[in-house]
Amino acid sequence: MNYKNSKPFYIYKMKQLRLIFFLFLVQISYSQTFTEVSNNSGVDHIFQQFANMGGGGVFFDYNNDGWEDLYLTSGKGKDHLYENLGNGSFSLITDSWLNITAEYYTVGVVSGDVNNDGYRDLYITTWRGEDNSGDLERNLLFINNGDGTFSEKGIEYGLSIASFSMGASMLDYNNDGFLDIYTVNYVESSAFLYDSDGEINGFDHDCYENQFYKNNGDGTFSEISAALGLNNNGCALAVMPTDFDQDNDTDLYIANDFGEFIVPNTILRNDFPSSSFTDVSVETNMDVAVYGMGIASADFDKDGDFDYYVSNIGSNVLIQNDGNQNFTDIAAAAGVENTYSEGSSSLLTTSWGTAFLDVNNDTWPDLFVANGRIPTLDFIATGEEDPNKLFINNGDLTFTDVSVSVGINDLNRGRGMLYCDYDKDGDLDILVVVQDSSEGTNAKTMLYQNQLNPNGNDVKNWVQVSLKGTTINKDAMGAKIELTVNGEQLLQEVHGQGSHASQSSLVAHFGLADNAIISQLKVIWSSTDTQTFTDLAVNKRYELTQGSTLHSEENEFIDFSIYPNPVKNELHFRGINNSFQLKIFSIQGRLLEVVFVDQAETAVNLAHFKTGIYILQVFNDDNLLLKSTFFLKE
Repeated sequence: MNYKNSKPFYIYKMKQLRLIFFLFLVQISYSQTFTEVSNNSGVDHIFQQFANMGGGGVFFDYNNDGWEDLYLTSGKGKDHLYENLGNGSFSLITDSWLNITAEYYTVGVVSGDVNNDGYRDLYITTWRGEDNSGDLERNLLFINNGDGTFSEKGIEYGLSIASFSMGASMLDYNNDGFLDIYTVNYVESSAFLYDSDGEINGFDHDCYENQFYKNNGDGTFSEISAALGLNNNGCALAVMPTDFDQDNDTDLYIANDFGEFIVPNTILRNDFPSSSFTDVSVETNMDVAVYGMGIASADFDKDGDFDYYVSNIGSNVLIQNDGNQNFTDIAAAAGVENTYSEGSSSLLTTSWGTAFLDVNNDTWPDLFVANGRIPTLDFIATGEEDPNKLFINNGDLTFTDVSVSVGINDLNRGRGMLYCDYDKDGDLDILVVVQDSSEGTNAKTMLYQNQLNPNGNDVKNWVQVSLKGTTINKDAMGAKIELTVNGEQLLQEVHGQGSHASQSSLVAHFGLADNAIISQLKVIWSSTDTQTFTDLAVNKRYELTQGSTLHSEENEFIDFSIYPNPVKNELHFRGINNSFQLKIFSIQGRLLEVVFVDQAETAVNLAHFKTGIYILQVFNDDNLLLKSTFFLKE
């Protein structure tokens, strides 16, 4: 059932609730902040792997209804497109245009409006055919028809080169208003290095060159990587478009596997207006020699420049920018190395998708890492017990691992990860793509709904900014947003890319802590075009078309909180200005009680319930707004 076409309901047509819940499974001194909701939300997916390679997704609004949808690659299977129904759930699209994806081993995905018609298109990276045998295959380009369907036009648009493609990025390298595509490729042939005893102790693979497709603006692309100096031949697994030197053009940072032995990570500086890129990896110290898997970027220390995190086999790397484009690895001091698998002092972790995101809205970018074993050689032996990691930014150049306490430490083999406020409740949710090679019986792609504030029960403010270009590309990729609150500057750039095989939301999300006014919002569209707005209200999503005035969504956000957890006798409700139905179930799923609440503040007496864990569902009319758990103690 498509709820958007049914009877209007409060959460979609009238006012958008900011649901702030503290009803989670009790843990000593912490409360669970994320709830895994893939089943409840309608996301039923697992990546069908070959050789443990691949798995990604993208959050994007394919039908322009204001709700971000979800595309997931499936390896040997047919890819999944899920429409966001605007009520916390998704509906699987089964249209025939998706059938072609079952003929390819699909790996990663990136989305952008390549023809500037106002609709986001899809670029899918591939390996071979569906059984992953035979010749290499080309990548796929799905053009959005604007009617809810897509047409595959890779050959027609000139994207014909076949390779072992892993990651891709969209960027406008020459600022002509059209998005170009950079594809990074992996191993062509395998060879090894040996020690004096004949044991393998390194790699000597040959790797496919990367491709850069220039958008000609007429429905075609031209491959010009060699001319631009972008035909890097490291065994790349991810790429991030980023203005690392902040000169208002887009550079490219590449995460290369086997970096110690073949080609290390590479930063390619855009020399615009010259049509070329320069490798400045050595002089910037960004040439980290690791098994590069994914890249995260943020101004995590709030000093006005971009820092980068690179996932790896073993110790991950956090390279801090000193403001002059000199980078230093501070991962160990910051507490985000994530070196060894669970319970081991010798078996290494394997990290893939990663991103900085402010999960608790305290203004400091936190860090998520999707982990999942890949079997490898003895000298870099990896462990199976390899849970995802969430590191909370302490604001002092250190992070705290809260993965267990917030309920996000899944042990299945994660690959791509991406984030989005898919339910538009003012906090960022996380999705991890999981492979079917996982040993656990519950292996599935995991959607974690953020239920706010892993470090306490205090509600923090936030703001979101959605940009649309006119003279620059429609998706405003490459634009930067500077926010000033209480004399402090927060900085983000628009692209959503870098995480392994995946792309996150293009809607910029800023946590604001207790700040109730945004002193200034500055959008840097390009080196010659900026817009500034002052004294803005918080807890809103603002939309801005280049050259126009700023406006916010009509939906109002109100606080609706349920507390405490654990609960002893009374469960309290605050901020209710509409009628809600509450259903309380046993942990086995048996309905125990139905309660109707419609007052400004009320409570439900649970003294007649036994000590234990209960399930709570909150409804507005027939629409499920929340499913969560709480602990009742004596």
